[in-house]
Amino acid sequence: MVKKIKNNCTKVLKRSALFLCMILLLVNCKSKYDDCTEQDYADCITEKPETGRIKVLLTINSENRFIPVNVYEGDFENGKLLRSDTITMRTFHYNLTPEKDYSFTATYKDGNSTIMAIDGGRITISRYRMCELRCYDLNAPEIDLRLR
Repeated sequence: MVKKIKNNCTKVLKRSALFLCMILLLVNCKSKYDDCTEQDYADCITEKPETGRIKVLLTINSENRFIPVNVYEGDFENGKLLRSDTITMRTFHYNLTPEKDYSFTATYKDGNSTIMAIDGGRITISRYRMCELRCYDLNAPEIDLRLR
């Protein structure tokens, strides 16, 4: 008799634990949207992005009309040089692979001196659910290489 009651209690506990786990899984499923009846899916990027766009800000003036810019994967001192460009615009964009660290340098003239501006960042990807879809967001840094 005791064994039968013990088995019944074990079954009830197992069922209760399973039911509780299912409820927790449903509650923890995060979505940016509560109502899925009239969603605009235009902002949902369903494919994981292979590149992201980093915005680079530069100073262009009478002494610095052509700015040498280097892009490194990793630290600029010992990272891999990816690109060397001469930029003539105050704002420039690079398309780079997400989830990697990048360093940027810009070289300016100041009379007989040389000034090197250095900045860096990482393009990150975040994932969220939009009702039944899995969506991705790119978060790209703004690289500020302007003279101060």
